[in-house]
Amino acid sequence: MSNVDNNIEVQQKKTQAASDELKEASNSYEMTPFNGMSQDEVAVLERRVEKLTAEYQMEKAKLQYLYARKKSLEEKKWSVPTDIFKRIYLKCIDILPIVGKYHTDPVEIDKEQSVPIDPYLSMTIVAAIHELCNGRLFEDMSAIDFYNTLNLHQGSKYLEVRRHEKVRVWYTINQLSERINSDRRNEWIEAMLVKTGIKPDYYRSKYRDPVSDLTSNKNKEFTEALKEVLG
Repeated sequence: MSNVDNNIEVQQKKTQAASDELKEASNSYEMTPFNGMSQDEVAVLERRVEKLTAEYQMEKAKLQYLYARKKSLEEKKWSVPTDIFKRIYLKCIDILPIVGKYHTDPVEIDKEQSVPIDPYLSMTIVAAIHELCNGRLFEDMSAIDFYNTLNLHQGSKYLEVRRHEKVRVWYTINQLSERINSDRRNEWIEAMLVKTGIKPDYYRSKYRDPVSDLTSNKNKEFTEALKEVLG
């Protein structure tokens, strides 16, 4: 994305230069009826305007391609299976002893409040679920906040379940829990029920056969889409 931004900056200057040159030639051409030019001179100027128009359109197309490329990269960045939080966490652990040499107060790690190194769900799965459910099952939430919430990071936000969406939320929580190690699964489910405001007893009475409650074509389409996302 950084390379594309640099290319955009260069191309913007080229496109602007082509636009300025075309504007100057066009202004001169528009004044031909008043400046006493011969027909041959007018014909030469007309061909120049046509040439500069083609060059400007070419430079403009290059710039539009770069803008489209940048947008595509921005849309795809959440599908990159990289957990930056683990890298940040490990980097902080390396830096803390150095900071401790210069800091007046002791630098300690609160193990009870620290985030687990391994996330419950990968960035790839969370990005796909966010695309499927954001603004549909839950009120709008940014992808990074959604990732933090599903991985129970400290200070993460609660999910606001939309009206008439609880059945599909039960089903989604149940299906996601199957992708979590069994020794951590129950703690994740309990935390997610708190995050979504769903009572545990109500969830346990419904999640075992959630598809039976999803009778409409719209809900069947959702269950199929969710299974396709999770593989």
